Amino acid sequence: MRSRMLASVVAAGGLIASVLLVPGVVSAGPRVEIGTKDKSCVLKAQAKCTGVVAKWMVEHHGNLTKVNFSKAKLHGADFRGVNLTKGKLTNTTLKHAQLHEATLKKANLKSANLKHAQLPGANLKNAQLGPATNTTSKGRQLRATPGCAPNCQGADLSDADLQYADLTGADLQYADLTGADLYGANLRGANLTGANLIDADLTGANLRNADFEGACLDYANLTGANLTNADLADATLRNANLTGADLTSANLTSAYLSGANLTSANLYGAYLYEAKLYEAKLNGANLTNANLTKANLNVADLTGAIYCNTTMPDGSIRNTNC
Repeated sequence: MRSRMLASVVAAGGLIASVLLVPGVVSAGPRVEIGTKDKSCVLKAQAKCTGVVAKWMVEHHGNLTKVNFSKAKLHGADFRGVNLTKGKLTNTTLKHAQLHEATLKKANLKSANLKHAQLPGANLKNAQLGPATNTTSKGRQLRATPGCAPNCQGADLSDADLQYADLTGADLQYADLTGADLYGANLRGANLTGANLIDADLTGANLRNADFEGACLDYANLTGANLTNADLADATLRNANLTGADLTSANLTSAYLSGANLTSANLYGAYLYEAKLYEAKLNGANLTNANLTKANLNVADLTGAIYCNTTMPDGSIRNTNC
């Protein structure tokens, strides 16, 4: 059996970290103190760790419910499996942090920096990842422009690993999810108003009832995603891959879909008023009961598309392959 010893380590710069020492292994002990001599805290439920600085040295896998990490700098922290339910992490830096299978239900992560963080299987139900400052309804003053340059004042989750993460009902307004891996993630009912999801992977994700108003999804992979009743008004989805996606009753009013791949997509009852579908691929798409009034279908490929009670751009009703 390996010998074990609990030690309090004072590193360069006065950094304090209590760790359980096991030959060849670095892991958290029952008592972990982090920070500097001027500002430190013991990691436990409801701990007050506001503004602590502990870069690349923290490892903890226990109960941190209602912990206050506001403005803390926790680069590279290892919080795999940790319970951060209702934790306060506003403006917290967690770049490259490991949060595999972590519980962050109802956590406040407004304006947190989670760039390159690992969150596969994490539970972020009803978590708040929007801007730290209040906005008006749906944050309209920060709305993304048609040029797809959203004002990302929410959490920074660019290039984060969120595979199969549970983000049901999460507040992700104006969050930066550029290049994020959301494969199979559950974002049902999430608020992604004005969020930046350029090149994000949402393959097979549950986006039912999610709000993407004004969001940027250019080049995003939404293959097989469930977007039933999703609000994509004014969203940009240029060159996005929506092959086989379910867009039943989705709101795509004035959405930018030029060059998007909607092959075999289900657009039953979708509202596409003034949608920009220039050069979009709609091969075999189901357009039953869809409303395409004033939509731009120039050079769009509609080979094999199903028209049944479909309202065309000129207001006429088309029935083909009903």
